[in-house]
Amino acid sequence: MTPVEVKVHEEDARGNVYTLLSPIRYCGLEIPAGFESDGASVPRLFWSTVFPPGYPPALCAAFVHDYVYRVHPDGWSKKDADTSFFYLLREAGLSELRARAAYLGVKWFGRAAWNAGGAK
Repeated sequence: MTPVEVKVHEEDARGNVYTLLSPIRYCGLEIPAGFESDGASVPRLFWSTVFPPGYPPALCAAFVHDYVYRVHPDGWSKKDADTSFFYLLREAGLSELRARAAYLGVKWFGRAAWNAGGAK
């Protein structure tokens, strides 16, 4: 996938917020321009092992993952979102170790965010 174009701005307690400037198309999804992401919620303790929020190679994966978690598009599960996150990170050039660590983070600790999404 090509790098995503984003605008970065500060917003409340969430810290940096990344606004998508052009749509992302991935596996039948279209994440629209204007969609916002925190750039991956990696706790500071793990920044050196995984990556910090807003790490450019991880932004596409973060936008796709956040979109699926919030919208719950038809045919997509939490497992699909988490697996896609891993594969998009690998496609972006992250090492197997970093991508696997990020994947395990969302797999193990993403249930509350998944449950909070899906309002239609």
